[in-house]
Amino acid sequence: MAQICNKCGRGVGYGHAVSHAKNRTRRLFKPNLQKLKVLKDGIAVRVRLCTNCIQRLKRDRQYGPYKLIPYLKAKQEIKEAVARAAKIEIPAEEIKKESPGKKEEEMKIEDIVGKSR
Repeated sequence: MAQICNKCGRGVGYGHAVSHAKNRTRRLFKPNLQKLKVLKDGIAVRVRLCTNCIQRLKRDRQYGPYKLIPYLKAKQEIKEAVARAAKIEIPAEEIKKESPGKKEEEMKIEDIVGKSR
C-alpha cells in the first residue's frame, strides 16, 4: 500500500544519511501516517492521514472534505446529536426530563435541638 496522506499527498521522501565523516548513504524519509475514522459527506470513512493533518482536523473540526467525528458520552447529548443529524425535533419534555428525587425540606431548629413548644 502506498504511504501517502489522503488529504495533503505527503509521501516518502528520499535523501542521504550523513555520518560524522560526511559519508552519504541512501535513506527514506517516511511520513507519520495514522488511520483515522472521519466523516466524509456524512458517511464514516477510515482514512490514512499524516499527523499534521490530524492536528489541523482536531483544531478546526473540519479539514477539506473531512469532518471530525464527535464522540459523545451522555445519553442526552447523543439524542440531540441524532436529532440534529436527522433534523427531527425532540419534545422538550423528553430532553429536560429530570429524574424524580426527594424534595429538600426546610429544617427547623426544633428538629435539630429536639425541643418543641
